[in-house]
Amino acid sequence: MLSNMLMLNMRFTQPMIGLHTQLGKLEAHSTPAELHANTRQARSNRHWTQPTVEIDQYPSRHAYGFTNHSDFAKEHGQKGFSDLSQTTSRWTQEAWDNVENSGKRGKKPVEQRYDSKLRQEINQSKNWHIVTELIPDPTITFHPVEAVGEPDLGDVSVNIDTQAFAQTHFTPGQVETYMQQKANVERWVTEGKYDIYA
Repeated sequence: MLSNMLMLNMRFTQPMIGLHTQLGKLEAHSTPAELHANTRQARSNRHWTQPTVEIDQYPSRHAYGFTNHSDFAKEHGQKGFSDLSQTTSRWTQEAWDNVENSGKRGKKPVEQRYDSKLRQEINQSKNWHIVTELIPDPTITFHPVEAVGEPDLGDVSVNIDTQAFAQTHFTPGQVETYMQQKANVERWVTEGKYDIYA
């Protein structure tokens, strides 16, 4: 009798949830330091000048007659103004002398002045004199050899360029959920040795 008895069979499948995770990641990269070197070699920059000799012959040449334009103007400029003033005054006096005395008996102002000038020139030619002057020596200036120029001490310097902070990159973590297995209920009956599915 038991073999013909119906039995109810049940199978339960529980739901299952799957997780897929990805951890967060922090990446940091340091920047290498950069080295810069400046090099300028030291140099003396010194050199020697050539000796020179300067000879000024003008004082001695001036003593025996050579005169430059500046000295000539100084010496003869004032004399020219003085001679002009004297000549103007003399001509004025001679003109008044001609006006006052030309008409008088026995007066010959022009001839008398000419005779007077001629006698003066004759008397002066008899009284020649020679003036001697000491001729000064030339001025000699000697410039000795000199070391000139400023030394260059050069420049040997090193610069290091660095960054205070590293370069970072953060990748956030992720959590992904999914249904790995659904819930299920299966039922069937068994009669004897046979399973009967609905």
